[in-house]
Amino acid sequence: MKGSYKFRPSARLIRTIGDDIIKDVYAAVIELIKNAYDADANNVELRFIDLASPEKARIIIKDDGHGMNYETVVNKWMVPATGDKVSRRKSPGGRYMQGRKGIGRFATSILGNTLLMETTDESGITTTVLIDWSIFSAEKYLDEIELLVESRTSGQKAGTELIIEPRERVFEWTEKEMELLIKEFRKLVSPIMEKEDFHIGIEFNNTGIDNYNNIQKKIEPFPMLELFDYRLSGEIDEKGNVSLVYENQVEKNIPPEKINFHVNLDKGKLCGPLALDFRVFDREARAIEDIIKRGLKDPDTGKYLGKLETRRLLNELCGVAVYRNGFRIRPYGEPGYDWLLLDKERVQNPSLKVGSDQIAGFITIADEEISHLEEKSARDGLKENNHYTGLVEIAKKCLAELEEQRFDFRRKTGRGRKVMKIETELKALFDFEILKNAIKRELRKSDVSPPTLTKIENIIEKTERRKIDTLEQIKDTVAMYQGQITLGKIIMVIMHEGRKPLKYLKEQSPRISRWIRELQEEYNTYLLDKIIDRLEDTKKESLLLIGLFNRLDPLAARKRGKRKNIDIYNVVKRAEELFKSELLREKIKFTNEVIPEVTFWGWEQDFYIALTNLIDNSLYWLPMSDDKKEMQITISSQYEDKTVIIDYRDNGPGIAEKYIEDALIFEPGFSTKPGGTGLGLAIAGETIEKNNGVLRALYDPEGAYFRIELPSGE
Repeated sequence: MKGSYKFRPSARLIRTIGDDIIKDVYAAVIELIKNAYDADANNVELRFIDLASPEKARIIIKDDGHGMNYETVVNKWMVPATGDKVSRRKSPGGRYMQGRKGIGRFATSILGNTLLMETTDESGITTTVLIDWSIFSAEKYLDEIELLVESRTSGQKAGTELIIEPRERVFEWTEKEMELLIKEFRKLVSPIMEKEDFHIGIEFNNTGIDNYNNIQKKIEPFPMLELFDYRLSGEIDEKGNVSLVYENQVEKNIPPEKINFHVNLDKGKLCGPLALDFRVFDREARAIEDIIKRGLKDPDTGKYLGKLETRRLLNELCGVAVYRNGFRIRPYGEPGYDWLLLDKERVQNPSLKVGSDQIAGFITIADEEISHLEEKSARDGLKENNHYTGLVEIAKKCLAELEEQRFDFRRKTGRGRKVMKIETELKALFDFEILKNAIKRELRKSDVSPPTLTKIENIIEKTERRKIDTLEQIKDTVAMYQGQITLGKIIMVIMHEGRKPLKYLKEQSPRISRWIRELQEEYNTYLLDKIIDRLEDTKKESLLLIGLFNRLDPLAARKRGKRKNIDIYNVVKRAEELFKSELLREKIKFTNEVIPEVTFWGWEQDFYIALTNLIDNSLYWLPMSDDKKEMQITISSQYEDKTVIIDYRDNGPGIAEKYIEDALIFEPGFSTKPGGTGLGLAIAGETIEKNNGVLRALYDPEGAYFRIELPSGE
């Protein structure tokens, strides 16, 4: 059988576009706002009416754009995935088109069950379309669905009004959802670009939500962008030439500084001209106070904001957003969406790196044809092609310039907490990279030839290699001291563990000696059996002492030796044995869930030191918990790429979130333990860092939670 046929899309296709491709309700509303912008509207109003009364509820989106005539509605608006905007690229008013996929109008099906559209063109003719979205779920083909389109002369001003009967999901909105919608609108239009007479208003009437009831708002950007501590802004051309300006507002009268360099990228990674604006905020208490003093006020009351409100506003504002033609591409810029992996890098170097909650960033990209940065159809970001990789690399290299400037300023002015991390300081002390770069910059200004530059760099590298042996000797000495400090911290455990066998040996040694003398005078089978029994017991107690000392060996090591594969399960098991008596006495359940034969590449004593410090802290804090539940310590493991992750948890009183946010618990000398030295966690962090790993405290309302990441022994 043979024939020629055509594709006949199911009517469900329209609902699929709305429900499955448009990400969520917020994305749906934003798509409709963009359509108003494409229609050259100066004003667009979004109204939520009678949400407290479902039978009367309506969502109305109205704009004063050029509207559509009958032919445009029928031949373009009603054609899914039309390429009209792609071919035109610009609106009649000269705006770059935002909706280019030809699916934005179907976003109304996410918001409501029915849609009534009334659109009036510039000649005063109004075209009306009524759509019941439920009919597109029927078992019909798309070409079998008929919609009534009417046109009449009304004499009204040009514009479009969408009247939507909301779906159930809208009725379930709470104050939180309303707040999120406002935030999405505030981030929709780039606050660093002047938009040509485009204003968004929102109105809530009879919503049943106290703070969003019978009010009108004009959507404006967040009010604190101009109160930054540090700023880096400028442009990157299509060849990778970077021209930026660095600003510092922490202290007065610091002049702006120009920064120019070239980003070397493969041609396949270049992503067209970019505009970039990074605004960074310090988050310690002093910095928050300074932001408030610069003029952070409530726009309604005129009063200065408090520290807590300022921190909350920073949480909402921060993130690195991407804009095209002045509109944000979601989800870039949303709190917690760390697409540049800033937090991961900050963990490795908190003094230098900026976290995602410290930066309000704005990157403006060119059209797809120029930048090759293509949006996904689902409106959930850019396609992660080579050009996207180039965008990430450029953004990170630019931010690195700001981070270096900020780090240098904070170090010179003594801002932030001075944390002396021995391993980091040693690396910095013997790191000639900064020196080499500084010399190269100065010599380039003097037009020194490349061969001469290479010779100078080689001289520095030879000097650096000669220092390596000295560095390793210092590291061994530091490791020995850290082990002995940890040994001193758990001396009570050692005394308790060793007291019983020592007491037995002390008591039994003279008895055995006496029995042997008696046996020499007169042979006695009973006496001989007693001596043999006691000697067996003495052997057992001696083995207990030997085991104790073996468990202490890593803490007392004088030299670390060479790196090797370390069996984590066995190290955890030995640590449990070291604290066995303490765990039994306090009735603490210790669970070793580490995968057997899991290894990391490094030094055993370093991991052992970190682990014993964590257990020692748990032994102190677990009994302090007010909760009478069974006390527990659980250690587990997992693999992630080439990294071994060891999670350490207890169900005690936990750690205050503010101490975790500021990394204060890892500072030498800081301790909430009465009489504590504040060395335990500082040493634990240092010893893990020596193994190219990281020890982090994570907030957990159920207790203390530490995560150790180490290079896999595999």
